[in-house]
Amino acid sequence: MYNMKSPILVAHQPEFFPWLGFISKARMGDVYYILDTVQFMKEHWHSRNKIRKKDGWLWLTTPILQSKSKLLMWPEAKIDNSQNWKRKQLNSIKMCYSRAKYFKEIFPELEEIYEKDYEYLIDFSEEIIRYAFRKFDINIPVYRTSNLINEGHDISGKKSDLIIKMCKTANAKTFVFGQDGKTYIEKEKFEAENIDYIFQRFVHPSYTQRYDGFESHMSFIDLLFNYGKESKNILGKIQYDTE
Repeated sequence: MYNMKSPILVAHQPEFFPWLGFISKARMGDVYYILDTVQFMKEHWHSRNKIRKKDGWLWLTTPILQSKSKLLMWPEAKIDNSQNWKRKQLNSIKMCYSRAKYFKEIFPELEEIYEKDYEYLIDFSEEIIRYAFRKFDINIPVYRTSNLINEGHDISGKKSDLIIKMCKTANAKTFVFGQDGKTYIEKEKFEAENIDYIFQRFVHPSYTQRYDGFESHMSFIDLLFNYGKESKNILGKIQYDTE
């Protein structure tokens, strides 16, 4: 597909109701790793994202319990279930999209996800990510790196060393970086291990939203509510750099 060696691995930190660039990157792979063995950051894409409203956009945010430790890792991030966050988020989604063309299709599917109980954010985030992949016909195996480590796989180190170990665990021959990967990749290490790499080049599509004007970098559900099954075609062609 890319004149690159397969299997192709895509790995990314979990994002809450991720944006379209996140979804498009996953399309490039044969296997996907949810990189949850990293530091969790509050007030970040880890626990919030944007949806479209009449006069711009608003945050969907999941409350996280305070941690005694300054360094909070992803698997340790607990949802503050003392707050009525599920109802608040669903009400916000309904307010923004109740008149969207595909509301009657998409909203009940989201309600079904929200009906489950979640203690840790990673469990909720994985449900949302897997739902997004299904809606965009991304039919590849998905693994959490924390589970792979618990199974005895060596996924340690930082940057290039970490990525190479993930590739070895996945038996991957190519890794997909974002554009920022160009700033830290150690190419000689990949060449020594005979692992190829490419850099995603994502051009955000412009499409008709529920309200006047266009707000970029919304959650993927903005596109789904407006275009339904046609959403996967609006993402556009997969583009990448090799250097």
